[in-house]
Amino acid sequence: MRQASLRRRFRQATAESVGSEQMPSIAPSPEIVLSRMLCYHGQMHDDARRLIAQHAQTARLLGVDFLPLSAMPSVLIQGTPSVAPDQPDQDAPQVSSEPRAESRVHRALSGGALGDQSPMLLSVSPIASAELRTSYEHLNNPQARLDGLGAKYETEAPHQHFNMQFTRIVFGEGDPQADLMFIGEAPGEQEDLTGRPFVGRAGQLLEKMIQAMGFSRETVYITNVLKTRPPGNATPTSQEAALCEPYLMEQIRIIEPKVIVTLGLPATQLLLKVSSPMRSMRGRWHTLPTKVIADGIPQVEIMPTYHPAYLLRSYTQENRRKVWSDLMQVMDKLGVASRK
Repeated sequence: MRQASLRRRFRQATAESVGSEQMPSIAPSPEIVLSRMLCYHGQMHDDARRLIAQHAQTARLLGVDFLPLSAMPSVLIQGTPSVAPDQPDQDAPQVSSEPRAESRVHRALSGGALGDQSPMLLSVSPIASAELRTSYEHLNNPQARLDGLGAKYETEAPHQHFNMQFTRIVFGEGDPQADLMFIGEAPGEQEDLTGRPFVGRAGQLLEKMIQAMGFSRETVYITNVLKTRPPGNATPTSQEAALCEPYLMEQIRIIEPKVIVTLGLPATQLLLKVSSPMRSMRGRWHTLPTKVIADGIPQVEIMPTYHPAYLLRSYTQENRRKVWSDLMQVMDKLGVASRK
């Protein structure tokens, strides 16, 4: 009875969202469908709400702007999936089948964590770069500047608007005058515990890649878009990234790297202001958009590549060859020889 009721409510909400009781073959965006389902959420099972929210979030991140309704997704019928990926990776955010904290679920169903129309986050404006610069521009030492910026982050705490379920802030580490900078999407489990970026399984792989390039952790700078671990290792939403973006941009302004390697799609799309898939961006050079440069951020060459966590999940010779090809272009750009 519960499964049949859930299917009926899902279909009714979809029909209402397009103004018709006739079932369309393609529905509007997942966010619109979910917003129409709000009128039913008090009667729905918690697991169903979680699964619907996660399904829509995954669809949005993959670029899907519709929901096929010819058949009900099996995960919505069977409940929480019991099959987890082999060697689950806790070192990088991902949309997880693990139920999230209740407050996060409620926010997802009310639009707080899904899509670009979140009233909860859009009501909060990112901090202005001019205000951030007052926290460090009076300092001469690059590391002192980064420390001042980090202290400003802790004071302003932009994560308070979307995530207070973390252990430590992970601001970044490395050479404050590095020629090479690596940017991921968000801290994972081990990073959250230690306060250091990329120290889990994905981080260990990244360190080996850095060493093979002829560098070390101490001679590059490593950070993430988000400075706190998202609940359930969820992929950062566009609103969450927007609130943390000013701090990342000021890190780039202070360090002035010659090359940035973006690890994974969220970091790449944020810096380049595009929605293209990784396969069309990796392997070639990019630069920051003009409007970013106009705000006083130095121009820098950007090489997108796959996140180390993705390599751990899909450790094929083809994927390794692609990543190494990307990193070799970085080495050529910086004029360094491989230690491989």
